[in-house]
Amino acid sequence: MEDHHEAIIPKELFLQVQDEIARRASERDIEGKRKGFSANHAFSQIVFCAECGGQYRRIHWNNRGKKSIVWRCLTRLKNKDKCRARTVKEEVLQEAFLDALNEMLANSNDYLNRLTANLEVAIKHNSTDEKLAEKMKVLQQDLLDRTERRENYDDVATEILRIRELQEQSNMDSVTKAEHKKRIQELQRFIKSQPTAVTKFDESLAKNLLSQIIIHDDFLEFKFKSGVTVSIEK
Repeated sequence: MEDHHEAIIPKELFLQVQDEIARRASERDIEGKRKGFSANHAFSQIVFCAECGGQYRRIHWNNRGKKSIVWRCLTRLKNKDKCRARTVKEEVLQEAFLDALNEMLANSNDYLNRLTANLEVAIKHNSTDEKLAEKMKVLQQDLLDRTERRENYDDVATEILRIRELQEQSNMDSVTKAEHKKRIQELQRFIKSQPTAVTKFDESLAKNLLSQIIIHDDFLEFKFKSGVTVSIEK
């Protein structure tokens, strides 16, 4: 029964998962065939082309007998005339990710200040929830009072419905805000706990921290889940 009791999984999170399932199911390869979703690699589904906006795919490449793993734009794979984006070796992506991490570590005070500012903004937004809840209490009491006095309460009922819609929207946003705050705090802890430069690529670290990589002609743009972006020339 919908809205009968508090759900184990919040409705907004459930709907986000359904959207993601539908998105993955609709993805097709360059021949139009439905493709399976794979998130085995740390960079899966997060590498995009700056030129056409298409996604990059991980490919085992055999160039003149020399085997390597590269990332190539799906649009270019399908039609070279539609996109001229460059091919990037996986080792270059990994090295650039390490460079992005070490850029933050080398300028830790600057990045920690930016993260603190991001966190403050995310926390301030929570005050909206409290104001809406307080306003709802006042309206509900007014509704009860008018009902007891047998007065018209159409305007109050309309306002209650409007506030309820705002609360639903706020609750949907709060999931995103909570996740955003969590990611900010994760990156803060990483920067504070890392005494020296990172020298070895760690897939779990990339999965936890990265949200997107944009491939440009002469640099790579790393977008972290905390909202911080670092550009590396590669």
